Amino acid sequence: MKNRILITLSLLWISAGLMGQQNSFAKANLPIWQNAKSRTIAVAKAMPEAKYSYKPTADVMSFGQQMAHIANSMRSMEMRFLKGESWSQREPNAGNMTKAQIVDLLEKSFDAVIVTIRGLSEDDLSKSGKSFGTPPLNKEQSMLFMFDHITNHRAKTVLYLRLNGINPPRYGFN
Repeated sequence: MKNRILITLSLLWISAGLMGQQNSFAKANLPIWQNAKSRTIAVAKAMPEAKYSYKPTADVMSFGQQMAHIANSMRSMEMRFLKGESWSQREPNAGNMTKAQIVDLLEKSFDAVIVTIRGLSEDDLSKSGKSFGTPPLNKEQSMLFMFDHITNHRAKTVLYLRLNGINPPRYGFN
């Protein structure tokens, strides 16, 4: 009986330690970022390549440019907000890219951001992140800002699909 209690207490202690590691805001949100990657890639793949230049009005980005913008801005914000490094790459012109190139760019961008997030410590999250504009944000808040930005542009592309008679991929947590 005493051994059973010691084993149970040991397992609880180990579990509590692991749970503490999992409670990191960054690490706890990795499944959400993975899901955002899956949803964004599914939306990008749902649009036929011939429609990547579609835009509902002349003054908005095309479907392909929305996707390229998601990929480029995600990397830009990762570098500037989460890593504190500069980002000088210009947004690619989606009109000069194939659908496969844009999907590949999205996958690589999400993967890079996910690796960066995985490497953030609890201490890192409270440090300065987004510093231009108001208000300045710490890295945890910057991650939320980045996610909101991705969602904004993906929502637009879902509308582009619908305007072309294409049912968008099912929304949900995979």
